[in-house]
Amino acid sequence: MEREERQRAQHTGHEVRPPASAGGHGGAYGPPSQRRAIRTPTFAPHDEERQRQEFLTGTVPAAGACVILPVGGAADADTLPSLFVITVHEDERTYGPAPELREAFALLDARGAVETSRGLEVGCAWSGFGGVRPVVKLRLDFRVPRAAPTRSSVSIVVPADPYAEVWHHVLDGGLLGISTKARLDRVTGLPRSSFAAGLEACLLLGTGYSPVLERLITTYEWPRA
Repeated sequence: MEREERQRAQHTGHEVRPPASAGGHGGAYGPPSQRRAIRTPTFAPHDEERQRQEFLTGTVPAAGACVILPVGGAADADTLPSLFVITVHEDERTYGPAPELREAFALLDARGAVETSRGLEVGCAWSGFGGVRPVVKLRLDFRVPRAAPTRSSVSIVVPADPYAEVWHHVLDGGLLGISTKARLDRVTGLPRSSFAAGLEACLLLGTGYSPVLERLITTYEWPRA
């Protein structure tokens, strides 16, 4: 998947949109509300829990997810894409299974989002696991440009139900950002924080159509707009 780079430093408006059930930006990282009691397994057979554990093995648990929209003072707010952000914890829950993310965030802090996106070659792939507690997995394939290029993969798992209202933004073709909860909270909590500040807090990747997310949205009747 091709990277999309944004060099828009002048944008002054943004809106952070967590799922409505989360109760605001800070609540986006809280425990999920109960949407439905029982769901018919969609992606797993009768041994669902064993299959689920295999799906989760070696993954990074997401801290949360939200969407940042360019609004307000941004002159071209109507034409800019949304920024779908998955956040991770800034501790061993992340850096134990995924030391690549520690290095990528260090590069982000040193060079900024645009230069980092130019220096990192990262492929993205979505997968999902249904059932009573559906989850979405984002695999990041890092290619390190050395004399003999090496590849490594990181998988971040997001509980799907709490963020049902925002998954459609991925299908809509916006930007994808990976950040830490603390890093994103610092920039979006400022009184005059901007859409550009949200971009600068993230590792920026491109998104595209995902049959997995399309199927989850259809199966569980999640919003499409």
